[in-house]
Amino acid sequence: MNTATLKKRLDSARGPFASIYVDDSNNTEDSGKARELHWRTVLDELRSQGAPDELSARVVKFADRRPPIGNRGRALIVGQTGVVVDEELPVVPSQPDVRFSVMPHLLPLFEFGAAEFTILLAEVDRNGVDVSLIDEYGHAVAWDSEDLDRHPVHKAKVGDRFSWARVEERTEEMIERNFRDTAAHLTSTVEEIKPSILVISGEVQARTGIERLLPDHVRNLTFAVPEGGRADGADDTQLTDAIAGIVQQLRSEKVAEALERFRIEFGRSSGFAVDGIRTVAAHVQQANVDTLLVARPTDDTQPAPSGEDSRVEDAVLAATLRQGGNIVVCKRDDVKFGDGFGAILRAPALAVSDTYTD
Repeated sequence: MNTATLKKRLDSARGPFASIYVDDSNNTEDSGKARELHWRTVLDELRSQGAPDELSARVVKFADRRPPIGNRGRALIVGQTGVVVDEELPVVPSQPDVRFSVMPHLLPLFEFGAAEFTILLAEVDRNGVDVSLIDEYGHAVAWDSEDLDRHPVHKAKVGDRFSWARVEERTEEMIERNFRDTAAHLTSTVEEIKPSILVISGEVQARTGIERLLPDHVRNLTFAVPEGGRADGADDTQLTDAIAGIVQQLRSEKVAEALERFRIEFGRSSGFAVDGIRTVAAHVQQANVDTLLVARPTDDTQPAPSGEDSRVEDAVLAATLRQGGNIVVCKRDDVKFGDGFGAILRAPALAVSDTYTD
């Protein structure tokens, strides 16, 4: 979910909240029974934690929605005033994570949720381009095709000895014109839609020819991959994997940049970096956290056990979002934070006392 949207919903939401992270897959003939069992477990857990019947009834209303076919997890956070989060998760939880609390449990949403990257995919050849807009969940939400087939763009055979040079020159001109028009089409589409990245796939001559004609502000968003393309038989699976690799690379770079900022500030005692949940919470109370860093275990498939008391952590995450701060989840092996929490501050820490109370 876009953090600006989440912030807006948190601003108007009232608790207590039911926070649920569950396997909501619909990929086999018996998926209906499996989903029924998963949601029954969710409701039983909510009741055992003291959730009122009216809140459980709201959860049932949304649980009854049949998901699209596929393997997916689901994040659902419901409060007194309605739904705060109803999002697809690219990671399928191996068991439900259910919390009933005065604060929404948000950490798994940042730990396992979709990255905020929208992708414009351009599959190109010498004749034109197929364009798809892919949302942060990997779903194609828009598609169009731009064919620029003014004339054939196949080169003459060497045996055509009288016309070869002239046709060869004309063919090269047509290809170059097609590349220019495709680059212009992609530029206008990027400027209109404003995707996070542009991925160009297809034959190497078309990829390189089009990319060099893009203006700098578009080229800076561009990744070229050999997988996919407009040719019959192009492997969509390999293209999907290539795009997933780019998204993971960008996500890792974002985390690495935040960690490097923290290490620099923490190492020189500038006062712009602190760690420990109590110290971080004290700065959150003063709206002084620019970036909240949360170190998590290296398990990529399962949220934290539901038995953990996460009230302080939940309050810190929710307050950071409401104040317009960033939240970055990193691997615990990558950095050592006190209590697994660190923060890059907006103003240097002065004499901030450890005054946070539950």
